[in-house]
Amino acid sequence: MRYEKFRYIYPPRPEIKIPALSLQGFEDEGLFLGQPKLNGSSMLLFTDGKELHIMNRHKKLMVSKIDKEELLGLHKGKGWMVLCGELMNKSQRDEDNKVWNLKFAIWDLLVFEGKYLIGSTFEERVSILRTLYPDNLVKKHLHQISENCFRVNTIITGFVETYNDITLHQMYEGFVLKRRDGKLDAGWQVANNVRTQMKCRKPTKNYAF
Repeated sequence: MRYEKFRYIYPPRPEIKIPALSLQGFEDEGLFLGQPKLNGSSMLLFTDGKELHIMNRHKKLMVSKIDKEELLGLHKGKGWMVLCGELMNKSQRDEDNKVWNLKFAIWDLLVFEGKYLIGSTFEERVSILRTLYPDNLVKKHLHQISENCFRVNTIITGFVETYNDITLHQMYEGFVLKRRDGKLDAGWQVANNVRTQMKCRKPTKNYAF
């Protein structure tokens, strides 16, 4: 599907909850990829390299406080692209117990080179992201793209170890599993792509993600 001008798309959102004890079983199945979920605010970046629309998951404009030129620098290829990520804006502490704020961490790609990637698998989109923003693991679970922009690490093994690690650090609020072959549905409604992803929350807090 062509995407040739700005139109809001709701981000994929996990609704199914799973206990931490089930993570090893899902890993053993080999059907899922895992991503740490950061404790920030969901942010979508719509850009064609010139225009820039920063929105939240409620279809509202969002102020990121990250330099506009740095965000525009995330644009790759020709035409529009839409990136899903987490804006770190809650003054959460990282692995070094330092406040890690005003950062943008990408976890999915919905539009690339003017094409809405409906029907693409999550694994295919992760592969595109890795090509656009190569591996550069500067923190345990984040690849650095620029000073304030990052890509969330995606894993196929080590679900339990990763979950156990993120429970120790304030800047993470849980762990998300997404089917490798889960195909992207259109995000014209708030609840979308819920059948192919699950969330495992940290046990110490009632998070809203």
